[in-house]
Amino acid sequence: MRIPVVFLGGQYNHLIVRALKELGVESWMIRPNVRLEDLQVDGLVMGGGPHSVNDGLERFGNLPQIIERGWFPMLGICLSHQLLGFLLGGRVVKGRKPEYGRTIIRVIEADEIFQGVGSEFVAWASHNDEVKQDGGRFRVLARSDYCDVEALRHESKQIYGVQFHVEVAETPKGKEILKNFVKMCR
Repeated sequence: MRIPVVFLGGQYNHLIVRALKELGVESWMIRPNVRLEDLQVDGLVMGGGPHSVNDGLERFGNLPQIIERGWFPMLGICLSHQLLGFLLGGRVVKGRKPEYGRTIIRVIEADEIFQGVGSEFVAWASHNDEVKQDGGRFRVLARSDYCDVEALRHESKQIYGVQFHVEVAETPKGKEILKNFVKMCR
């Protein structure tokens, strides 16, 4: 199974690759300028980064087209979650309170990405911006006290976004979430 990770400059992106490899997946980093027709993959994970969607989409290379036209499951983490929310018709705004550190995630809809994690779990968050739904083409799957869209799913495709970091030890249920994503890619 082949699931690369799109590198957007995030400090934890290498941990995503390692976590996927620990799950028996062939994984490596790719740049956002990769072309959809060059992706011979079973799924795609898009990492976090230090930028804001509101600064323009140039930094995201071909990701908008890949998200729109891709046929494989996708998971966006942190900044990529915000990109998904934006591309699917939501808004990305400065959060009422930036989240940095431990946060409690409350699952609203136990979609397949959250199988086996329970209705509430601890996660590591590191962001200033957040997604607002505002009629977007996605379902909200989870929230926290300070962020209304901690997780989302495309209305019809297996495209997911999580605002928190599933790849770090500070998110104990993160491995389970990644396992669930890998199952979708089979």
